Amino acid sequence: MDGVSDIVVVKLGGSVITNKDTPCSLRADVVDSLSNVLGRSPLKKVVVHGGGSFGHYYAKKAGISTSCGPVEDIDDVFLTREAMFELNKHLLRSLHAHGLHPYVISPFVESRDEYLVDFFLNLLGSGFTPVLFGDVIPCKGGFKVISGDDISYLVCSILKPSRMIFCIDVDGVYPSSKMDGAIISEFDCKMLRNFVGSNKKFDVTGGIRRKLEIACKIASLGTDVLFVNGFKPDVVLKALNGLYDVGTCIRGKR
Repeated sequence: MDGVSDIVVVKLGGSVITNKDTPCSLRADVVDSLSNVLGRSPLKKVVVHGGGSFGHYYAKKAGISTSCGPVEDIDDVFLTREAMFELNKHLLRSLHAHGLHPYVISPFVESRDEYLVDFFLNLLGSGFTPVLFGDVIPCKGGFKVISGDDISYLVCSILKPSRMIFCIDVDGVYPSSKMDGAIISEFDCKMLRNFVGSNKKFDVTGGIRRKLEIACKIASLGTDVLFVNGFKPDVVLKALNGLYDVGTCIRGKR
């Protein structure tokens, strides 16, 4: 499974680093264990994280979604972004405590020009770990959420990394919303037509089905995509090291 570069993009799901059932509830021990694993890996990494019970809670309360639309009270934009910055601050401190040099980037501009390629490569070459996260951005006619999953795709389209790792709250992708039985070890994007995912509380960005749609777009770039359990640090480390039998894999199109 040779990638096109030595760069790995890691998405830390909001349902992993926060308790999505309780507003603004950080799983500090999980953040610490994931930061430890990322710090132990010698690979060049870009880290993206979701909003979990921080950003999703305020966005859902205000009716802000991934579709562009007007916002009745601009304070809702402030509160959603403030929650995201608060979550991001916890992660940055943890990453730094485990030997990484995080460089936060927000808001993220939806562009893929040569400037951004050089921007990321210069940061990575200087020893920094770029960190991005879901945000609320202006759009024609109002505001919208740009999710961590969408940002992951944009980063992959810029850098063409060898692997994209989604750290989620289960062992991989299950064949049904009941999430029982064995996971799908290798997901074929043709399976999306009949796939039914589950939407979790506070999630305004489409749940697992939307993640799979984005993962298939990433795979079309030639990047291998893995869904692994973010609560299992040893599994995340194996995925970072290039082992593909630790969750659900979508093979990048070569």
